[in-house]
Amino acid sequence: MIRAWLMTKDGLESVDPAFAAREAQAGHGVAWMDFADEPEGCADAVLDTFEIHPLVREDIVVHANRPKVDNYRDYLYLVIHSARWDDDRPFLREIDIVLGERFLITYHEGSPRAIDAAHDVLPRRPELLRDGPVHLLHFILDTLVDQYLPIMDRIAEEIDELEEIIFERDQTVANRRILGLKRGMSALRRVVGPQRDTVLALTRDEFRQIPSEMRLYLRDVYDRMARVSDLLDSFRDETASLLELHISAASNRLNEVIKRLTLIATVGLPLTLVTGWYGMNFPFPEYHWTQGVWWVGGLCVISAGITWWYFKRKNWL
Repeated sequence: MIRAWLMTKDGLESVDPAFAAREAQAGHGVAWMDFADEPEGCADAVLDTFEIHPLVREDIVVHANRPKVDNYRDYLYLVIHSARWDDDRPFLREIDIVLGERFLITYHEGSPRAIDAAHDVLPRRPELLRDGPVHLLHFILDTLVDQYLPIMDRIAEEIDELEEIIFERDQTVANRRILGLKRGMSALRRVVGPQRDTVLALTRDEFRQIPSEMRLYLRDVYDRMARVSDLLDSFRDETASLLELHISAASNRLNEVIKRLTLIATVGLPLTLVTGWYGMNFPFPEYHWTQGVWWVGGLCVISAGITWWYFKRKNWL
């Protein structure tokens, strides 16, 4: 899907992307061109209009870039990632952005909520494009960062649930969920750290496409991105502690099982001794007693009882 908006002195309108690019390049308006799930080459007409560098064209169609910002003098090339948390793991989408003084180009797969929100709100707030494309970029970044915060809340809830599950008997579920959480957080940390640095770079005065009055707003976006990064670092430590707690709980349960088995074997040891003694092929006098069987049985019960009493006295049970 290709959508393009053009802001002129006559107002905001949805137009053909190639026309929007020509008008923006001629200085007749400010344009936003959005390419979603489009094949390679679909944006060539727009990119040719703004003379976009071949390296940028190559990176746009390769969805394996880490968050970054590159300065090409007449425009900036940004890579950012949106995220959502489904089925206990994150889904990351790369959004490629080319920012000029009078145009904004976005290229992505799927429908990131930040991009959809920008399309929904732009007809009601045309000043986002009228005041310059950097205002629309700020809205996209601001919405995108806001979507990371519910993920942090979900991870915190997951850790709390795992702390309760870890002492239950079903260790398979705990193992699977801890490993899934750990992998999901690792995937997020690989994106959040560079993305935080990318937003921080936009707050500096080295890019002429970013007006000085917008750097304060981008600083606010950076502060929240830094908070997300700090939370992920904290959750990583908690997950490591969770693994140690899980291993300790499993070890304690194993010790309890060994303790019970040892107790059974120890209590049965006198019985084995008595039955082994009287099981030998020697004519013991007890064989001729009328109540010899009861004597042997009583001796077994008394010896087992004394052993049990001794363990209780020592608080070993």
